[in-house]
Amino acid sequence: MYWKKRKATKADIKKEAKSIDLQLIRAELTDCPDIVQKKVYISRKHEAYFIYIGDMVDKDLIQRDFIRPIVFMSIEELSNKSKLLNIPCYEINLLYDSTEIIDSIMSGNSVFICGSLDFALSCTMSDTDKRSIDEPVTEKNIRGPHEGFVEPLSTNLSILRRKIKNNRLKFKTVTLGMQTNQKVAVTYIEGIANIDMVNSIYDKISRIKIDGLSAIGYIEQLITAHPYSLFPQFLATERPDRAMAALLDGCIAVLLDGTPVTLVAPVNFISFFQAPDDYSTSWIHGSFLRLVRIIALFIAVALPSLYIGITTFHYYVVPLNLLIFLAESRAKVPFPPIVEVLILEILVEMIREAAVRLPTYIGTVIGVFASLVIGQAAVEAGIVSNVLIVIVGASAVASYVIPSFDMAMSIRILRFIFTLAASIFGFIGIVICTGVTLVHLVSMQSLGQPYFQPFAPLVVKDLKDTILRLPLKTMGKRSTITKTKNQTRGRKNGRE
Repeated sequence: MYWKKRKATKADIKKEAKSIDLQLIRAELTDCPDIVQKKVYISRKHEAYFIYIGDMVDKDLIQRDFIRPIVFMSIEELSNKSKLLNIPCYEINLLYDSTEIIDSIMSGNSVFICGSLDFALSCTMSDTDKRSIDEPVTEKNIRGPHEGFVEPLSTNLSILRRKIKNNRLKFKTVTLGMQTNQKVAVTYIEGIANIDMVNSIYDKISRIKIDGLSAIGYIEQLITAHPYSLFPQFLATERPDRAMAALLDGCIAVLLDGTPVTLVAPVNFISFFQAPDDYSTSWIHGSFLRLVRIIALFIAVALPSLYIGITTFHYYVVPLNLLIFLAESRAKVPFPPIVEVLILEILVEMIREAAVRLPTYIGTVIGVFASLVIGQAAVEAGIVSNVLIVIVGASAVASYVIPSFDMAMSIRILRFIFTLAASIFGFIGIVICTGVTLVHLVSMQSLGQPYFQPFAPLVVKDLKDTILRLPLKTMGKRSTITKTKNQTRGRKNGRE
């Protein structure tokens, strides 16, 4: 008897904790003109409502497959839960709590509520406006697919599912945003990804407390291990093929509803200099492109600082013929080299930012006009020298070569640091900045893995896809940075 009494008490507590209050629901939805509250009567006497957001559902399907079958049922038939679940809707669920009902409506579902029933019925038939699947503007590809992620999370998950037709592709979802209730999907391939890493990043994301996320960069900043570092620790991409390649290598992808950008981790420093075209062409072509990007890295960071170091402290390292040319070029400039460089570098950054903010066709014209006309006018006015125009232009172009926008931004900021150090200490300042940067890169981690691997710590077998991209036949093993147990590519569940 005691056991039966205790069980009844638990049921009563559960019933009290979760109940449907129709008046409360309608009160919560006041001043929401976009929400349709269609009033009907079941069996001509039981008041009921169909509630949904008008522009987020397919009205024809809702009317045909959800509203019409229900209004022709009696209250006795509606009390039969098994019969309700057979209504021909895409996804149908029973709800027992007012909060769940409101959340379901806000998610774009249609809900049926009747005061004579102790549950509500939720039906999913979404029809939201979305842009077409186009190639990302900032991640162009020549020989690969020309499609990119879009804003709806469901569409992005379906894109990945089309590319990886495997039931081992898993999505662990969590809802973030105290006000926005946005879904985040942690994506991985079971049997390839390290499950400890998956759980680690999922736990970090689950602990985020924030009102809402307008971009996935919020998640990146809140879960990063080095929030004060200049360098990105997650690879951001809008390309499904790049996300697919990372998943197949054992990495984890994080997708946020409402943004086309996906985060990939763990990654190393060299990952930001790799592009899909490196693998869709001959290994010789891919290696050449990779070398070009590495050379561009050094040019973008060090060229302006070398100019300052030479013209201010170490002019004796320059051959006499070139030194005479440098002296003639700087003869009309009244400013020291550091001021000259800062004027031109800041001007270039302003032009670049203006080109981004303006419409495409105007931005292109402004960029060309400012680069040619303003640069030439600055030389003729004696504000900057001819040589510096070439140096700053070359460093600006070199920063565009880097495939990752986040890494390119880091390199641009690093260039200013090197420039200031060179103006104070000359070549010694450049050497100090280089050493500090390398020490920082070696000490960093991405999802608990060494950021500067495979250089430090040295992993010889991973060097085949770093500065050079060796033939695909030599890359039979996955990168050790993912800590995967299925290290051999072309195996199922770790077995041949």
